[in-house]
Amino acid sequence: MKRQLLKFLPLIILVIGAGAFLVLVASGRAPEHRVMPDYGPLVETLAAPTQTVQVIVEAQGSVQASEEIDLVPQVSGVIVWKTTQMEVGGFFARGEVLLHIDPRDYELAVTGSEAAVARARYQLDLAVEEAAVARQEWEMVRQHRELEAEPNDLVLRLPQVRAAEAELLAAEAGLAEARLRLGRTQIVAPFDGRVRASSLDVGQYVVANQPVSRIYSIEQAEIVVAVLGQDMEWLTIPQRLPDVPMPLSMEQTATDIQQPVAMGEGPPAAAPLTAAPRARVHTEFAGRRHTWEGFISRSLAELDARSRMLGLVIEVDAPYAAGVNHDTPLLVGMFVDVEILGSTVDEVRVLPRVALHEGDVVWVAQRDGTLDMRHAQVVRVRDEEVLVRLDLADDERIVISQLGGATQGMKIRALDEESPL
Repeated sequence: MKRQLLKFLPLIILVIGAGAFLVLVASGRAPEHRVMPDYGPLVETLAAPTQTVQVIVEAQGSVQASEEIDLVPQVSGVIVWKTTQMEVGGFFARGEVLLHIDPRDYELAVTGSEAAVARARYQLDLAVEEAAVARQEWEMVRQHRELEAEPNDLVLRLPQVRAAEAELLAAEAGLAEARLRLGRTQIVAPFDGRVRASSLDVGQYVVANQPVSRIYSIEQAEIVVAVLGQDMEWLTIPQRLPDVPMPLSMEQTATDIQQPVAMGEGPPAAAPLTAAPRARVHTEFAGRRHTWEGFISRSLAELDARSRMLGLVIEVDAPYAAGVNHDTPLLVGMFVDVEILGSTVDEVRVLPRVALHEGDVVWVAQRDGTLDMRHAQVVRVRDEEVLVRLDLADDERIVISQLGGATQGMKIRALDEESPL
């Protein structure tokens, strides 16, 4: 009996399970059907209040010396002394004596010229006295013979006096030249500077008009940067007018020259250098970031033929002086980043570049939770940001998320707002 019951046990279990299922189905209720509202995609937004922004034009360039010259002796001779700073990399100050050329030959020339002046002055004195004697003799003859005619210059020995005066002038000129050449045996620094290259040594014979060293100024440094033509809208480049030549007619006075030029009668007045745009120069050196203050001094003479960009010259005063933002000099040859501070614009909104869509359209999240595709007036576009003028209410925000298939008036949800349940 037990064996037969075990044989039908699986079937009995299935029947009981099926019956229980049918009972549950018959006694259960259908699930409630709910329709969820469409709140739209979730987007990221930001506020963009109007503000006054100073346009910054970015550029790059290399530092170069404002002045660089060859050191050329004007007289020949042997170097008998030079300053210890006349080595490559050495520093010197304006007016400092850099080297001495053996002056003995030139001192002898000065002595000889002084003797020539003394001889010429003696000859002049002698000629003057002889002319005076000739005048006295003529007066005696005229009184004795009762002559009325005036004597000529030859009788009074005036040509001899003029010749003696000319000889004295020539001798004095020779003395001045000899003293000038003697003074040139000392070479003096024309500016505060540094030695780039030198081939000088004591005992070396140098030849006049042959370069012996190359030096550059450290009073100012220059950086030439290339700027796009479209960025020139925000920059005012100083212009210098040529000097006004003196008029040929003396009737026009200096006061007349200084009168302002009326419109249409000449070039406009030049912008003063004090109005030149300021610039900040940055570089990484010795593991630190350094900053110097500079200004635009001028532009280059022409556009670059290949890039069609304009070169601007940035000047930095005292590049070797320590400052608040740097304790290292602005060395010649450094590669630097330059920020030029241009003009300011009012009532603009600063947006990330991704917020501007094709056709100068900006997506605006309205208060009612809909998307408005609004046209903006683009003032300036940079790599990562854009300046626009856009009508925007206080409770509206800019959408910076990228949406596929975005349409005017579509529902959206802002991340900074609580979505309704």
